[in-house]
Amino acid sequence: MFRLFLLINLFLFFLRLVYIKVSPFDLSPEEAQYWDWSRHLDLSYYSKPPLVAYLNWISTHLLGNTEIAVRGWSALFGLLSSLLVYKLVKDFFKNEKLAFVLGLLPNLFVGFNALSFLFTTDTPLFFFWGLSFYLLYKAVEEEKTVYWLALGVAGGLGFLAKYSMAFFFPLGLIYIAVRGKLKLFKTPLPYLAMGIGFLFTLPVLWWNYQHGWVSFKHVLGLSGLEKKSKFPYWKGFFNFLLSQVVILSVGFYFYLLFGWIKNVKPKAKLFPFALFSFFPYLIFQLWALKKSVYGNWAGFAYFTGGILASYYFVKSLLKKVLIPFGILTVAIAVFLNAVTFYPPLIDKLGLTKILPPKKDPTRVMVGWHQLGELVSEIYNPETDFIVSNLYQIAAELAFYTKGNPQTYVFNYYQRMNQYDIWEIKDFHLFTLWLEGKPIPPYKVFNWDKLKGKNAIFVGYFRRVPLHIRKHFKKVLWTKKLVVYWRGQPIKTFYVHYLTDFDGNYRPIIKGF
Repeated sequence: MFRLFLLINLFLFFLRLVYIKVSPFDLSPEEAQYWDWSRHLDLSYYSKPPLVAYLNWISTHLLGNTEIAVRGWSALFGLLSSLLVYKLVKDFFKNEKLAFVLGLLPNLFVGFNALSFLFTTDTPLFFFWGLSFYLLYKAVEEEKTVYWLALGVAGGLGFLAKYSMAFFFPLGLIYIAVRGKLKLFKTPLPYLAMGIGFLFTLPVLWWNYQHGWVSFKHVLGLSGLEKKSKFPYWKGFFNFLLSQVVILSVGFYFYLLFGWIKNVKPKAKLFPFALFSFFPYLIFQLWALKKSVYGNWAGFAYFTGGILASYYFVKSLLKKVLIPFGILTVAIAVFLNAVTFYPPLIDKLGLTKILPPKKDPTRVMVGWHQLGELVSEIYNPETDFIVSNLYQIAAELAFYTKGNPQTYVFNYYQRMNQYDIWEIKDFHLFTLWLEGKPIPPYKVFNWDKLKGKNAIFVGYFRRVPLHIRKHFKKVLWTKKLVVYWRGQPIKTFYVHYLTDFDGNYRPIIKGF
């Protein structure tokens, strides 16, 4: 049965690679940014740990700076995650047929398919969260040293993927306690795993020590804990809730709710699956009462949550009265995946008013190749440099402009980003400059190499902001590019050509 399961998943892996090639979507801004990180390998980065950059470095050195090189990792992690679900379910339930079905059902989840297409930090986090859960289960049940060693490595790699892996540590301690294995803490095994995992954090901690702990300041800023805000923020609460329903293709979300209710008690048979899914989800759902929380933040919780939802879906099919709801669940899932990965279908079905192009979440992945072609026609590496006020545009232009030039960001009323850090000469001076000390920008930022060059400034500004404009001799010309999606204009880029940069731009950075 495993051979058939493997063949099906290898076929799905092949289909995903084909879709990457024929997809109407360019790299998302985050994917492009993480790819650009791979050209500047470091111990860590401003907003995330370094694993995504390292993986991109490997694939692009093998396959070049192509979309398949970047997104191929997503298809591969999707394959590995399916195999891991199969192995976990088989070992836990001692039922190979159930493992076969539960290993395939996540392919109906919009969120799982998104992770298997977009290569962001969530993709490796999802896999290593699941792998860590499986290894913890095996380590506690069998108490073999090899599982504890592997758990430390998997947990460490998960941390290098995304900081959210930190949730695993307290949940793991609860799991050991609930399983009645507190005696393990009298052995060196758990400490061995924790020690190995901690070793993986050291490069990130060292990098942050050298850079004023900016990653922690960034996470604190995203949390909203340092800001006064409306509470309760019901709009944020329901927006996050809706995003989770969609991630699980609607119907499976309700099977998951049922699974949580049935297994939230420690004595329940499937409590481990609820523990590692419900509590992370609950944290983000409550967090959304304070600020806007992105739907993908809780995605890692659906490794075990997806198994729980799939289990109760399969179990419900044994009751004839629930079979129609099961069929409806699958039909809705197929429809949602179809319109997610081919949004023009929405218009062909006459449903444009339900999700107009300007509100379509996939709109952030269109127009970048077109913009890159326009800039490529203009850009002369001998006399020009490419810059934007937004890191998202700078990253996309680095990928889609011919020759993949290094691009720059002139921060203008935006939070700090990785491009700012690359241009800082001395982080101590930068910190003092941020605090308002009268330090000339040329002592803080590495603009010297661009002095005297002309700039291709790309952004959404019809006119170049005076704060940027004053550092150039003149604006020679401006071109406009209107991007269409599903037959309607969704955004307009302005490409300005500015001459003779004075090398002394003073960024306006608003927080972390």
